[in-house]
Amino acid sequence: MIFLSTGCFVVDNPFSAVAPGPWRGVLKLEQQFITPNPRGEPLPEKMNMQFEEVTRGELPFNFEVIYENEESFYILIQNGTEKIRVDDITFGRDIRTAKDTVLIQFPVYDSYIKAIYEENVMEGEWVVTNRPNYRIPFVAKHGMSHRFTTLRKDPVTDVSGKWEVSFSGTDSLDTDYKAIGEFDQKGNYLTGTFLTETGDYRFLEGTIQNDKLYLSCFDGAHAFLFEAKIAASDSILGSFRSGKHYRTI
Repeated sequence: MIFLSTGCFVVDNPFSAVAPGPWRGVLKLEQQFITPNPRGEPLPEKMNMQFEEVTRGELPFNFEVIYENEESFYILIQNGTEKIRVDDITFGRDIRTAKDTVLIQFPVYDSYIKAIYEENVMEGEWVVTNRPNYRIPFVAKHGMSHRFTTLRKDPVTDVSGKWEVSFSGTDSLDTDYKAIGEFDQKGNYLTGTFLTETGDYRFLEGTIQNDKLYLSCFDGAHAFLFEAKIAASDSILGSFRSGKHYRTI
């Protein structure tokens, strides 16, 4: 069964800055290339493409803009049951482009999001200041409350419970390590974390679509993306990405 919804609406914004309500943010971990096609002709390399539930290399997260009055607002980032309030927000105007800008700062984590705001869309970068030239493209759209997809493909199984996990490095310098995966599945909706000897992978939220599993987390410090395929009722194979600097399987 597939359920499809637009999941997006546009409202008039009587407030002084960004529109209140739900937003869907995306960190683009990979550069997306578009095949030039000025004549609009069918492209052989685009034919018979296998349909994917999500766009590869995109790390989604959800947040809400909440106004305390017409001038003052804050952002509430959501990762499963975790809600993170962000108050250090500056709204202004870019003198070069004459467009409205938003600066969302995470001072404890030495990072910030700087974006241009226009017509219910934010577009800019997430910047980690304590890493050299660490910038990840960011885009957010107002009125979207889904995380990975609006699809509702029937899951092949329920993965709720504890799983023994092995993370394998992508090159000879990485060290393999063990973890425990804890998942809670309700239909297509999935939350959980991975527990290791040194800590955990925060509050993860995502979805299961047929035999595909997707989880993500963003809190200003961590940007985690898990993508996996359910190979059998007792086996899941996938990959883990931390921002743009680390990847394992």
